[in-house]
Amino acid sequence: MKRLSLGLLSLAAAFYSAGAAATPVTIGFDSLTQSGTGFTSIQFNAGPSLSTYTESGFVLSATGNTPGQSGFGSAHTGETAYYFGSTALFNDDTNGGLTTLTKVGGGAFSLISMDIAALTHTWTFYNNEYVVFTGTLANGGTVTQSALLLNNTSFQTVVFSGFEDVVSVSWAQGNAITHAANQFDNIVLDAPVLAPTQPNGQVPEPASIALLGAGLLALSRRRRKDGTAR
Repeated sequence: MKRLSLGLLSLAAAFYSAGAAATPVTIGFDSLTQSGTGFTSIQFNAGPSLSTYTESGFVLSATGNTPGQSGFGSAHTGETAYYFGSTALFNDDTNGGLTTLTKVGGGAFSLISMDIAALTHTWTFYNNEYVVFTGTLANGGTVTQSALLLNNTSFQTVVFSGFEDVVSVSWAQGNAITHAANQFDNIVLDAPVLAPTQPNGQVPEPASIALLGAGLLALSRRRRKDGTAR
């Protein structure tokens, strides 16, 4: 009887957990927003060195190829050549510095989307300026996706495909060859967990799941009582 009760409790907990949906996380760099001109810098003056920015349980790290440019920068709202209406981050090394996104403490995640833009609207714009994203999968192997910078005056949203269950995602700052100097914002991570469907194809509502759990608990107590009475 005790084993049956534990089984019913576990089943109820499973149904309740299935109804809960995880909320995607967005890295928006809002804490870096500053009025006026200038830049917020996250960098080391000797390098190449590792520089990091952490938000919402995720960390962005920058490694540079040029000493003194091995970190991140964020333009203040008065820097109209860089600020496109949204506080963003960029790799300070325009000689191909690498940006890597991971989860704090490690572990797998999903990259859903990201806003990217040219580094500045005064940057000489070339054709075929691609930002290449490379994801390292938790089970081994990699996945890549290229995003073409469409213009140099605003942000565009890149929606990723195949970047589920990755442990890191990396992309390079533009350089003299690729010209794809970029800034990024609104990084959306971790897809919602979908509840299992009922036979009719409908997703059970949380209230229904709670009622089912309560019913299972009541059945467990009744069986325990009947067993004691005997």
